[in-house]
Amino acid sequence: QWRETNSTDMVAGIGTGTADMANIAGSLATLEEIASYNSNGETTGEVLSTFLYDNNGYGYVGMNAATMNVGGDPGSAASKNLRKGFATLFAVYRDICCDSYYGDAAKVIQYPISDASWGAPKETDDGYSLAYSVDVDGNPIYTSDMTDEQRFDAALQAAIGFFQAAGYTWDDATGTFTAAPEGAQMAYEVIIPANGGEDHPAYLLCEYVRSALETIGITLTINNPSDSNQMWTTIDARTHNMYTAAFSFGGSPDPDCYDRYYSGEIDSGNNNNAISDPTLDELLLNGRISADQSYRRAIYKEALDIVRDWAVEVPYYQRQNIYVYSTERVNVDTITPDITTFWDWQHDLEKLEMN
Repeated sequence: QWRETNSTDMVAGIGTGTADMANIAGSLATLEEIASYNSNGETTGEVLSTFLYDNNGYGYVGMNAATMNVGGDPGSAASKNLRKGFATLFAVYRDICCDSYYGDAAKVIQYPISDASWGAPKETDDGYSLAYSVDVDGNPIYTSDMTDEQRFDAALQAAIGFFQAAGYTWDDATGTFTAAPEGAQMAYEVIIPANGGEDHPAYLLCEYVRSALETIGITLTINNPSDSNQMWTTIDARTHNMYTAAFSFGGSPDPDCYDRYYSGEIDSGNNNNAISDPTLDELLLNGRISADQSYRRAIYKEALDIVRDWAVEVPYYQRQNIYVYSTERVNVDTITPDITTFWDWQHDLEKLEMN
């Protein structure tokens, strides 16, 4: 049985028998709802069965270099330090917020690319590093024995260093910033497409960062419009500062990110963060003219390092999608046993049987 329905009704639909299967975005609440139908309290049992796989996309916090810079020069060291101040704080709260919203249905990533892609940097790769984990002098911000609170405080101190390097005026007496450098601001806005509610993976993240910035005299306004389309209207007009979103590569296994970061795409509606770097442009073009996967992986790793240095994107999460089936009505043994991002049960449709 196939039905068109709201995503919030999908699990109940399968559990009560009005549908036999669904493809659902993973979250902690969704996994808990699925488990509630099975007597074993697990996500796979006598009523419902689940198959999890990586989504071919990722969540992130975007920053518009055209509106977040110093002296009108988005690519200057001062402008990058301005954005790195924000990026450092967003980065430190990712783990606690991702776990709170997704549980086991997502993980924090360090590069702006889907972890399902063959082009994604791996921990074993040379030069792999955690996103925004060094201070303005290039020294590690964290140690392995730090508690969460110590990490939060260390990130705040590092952010202060970045803002000072960007030219913000610091008052030792009050422990706050009192003035912004030319072209920068004391207050910025981040847009969350949560339709005015709190059900969004970045909602808590933005609240944490807003509270931290408030202690040092910088204002972060959270804009959570009742119609999430308003965010994209603002982005299309290129008047935005920061925003939270997710990017999808669709069904393509290719990690080409030309549209998102090539400078010629700024006015086309694709390069939302206004990154414009000639070295990056050359890398993106070179990545398109070779079929050598090893060469292209190296090319894209270098390109992603430049994107991180510009601090126009804070990679946040790699979530999982869920296929949920009725164990009672669908012969689970006839479903593709090792579903992946690029191969699911629909590729083996001729094998599917009902009980």
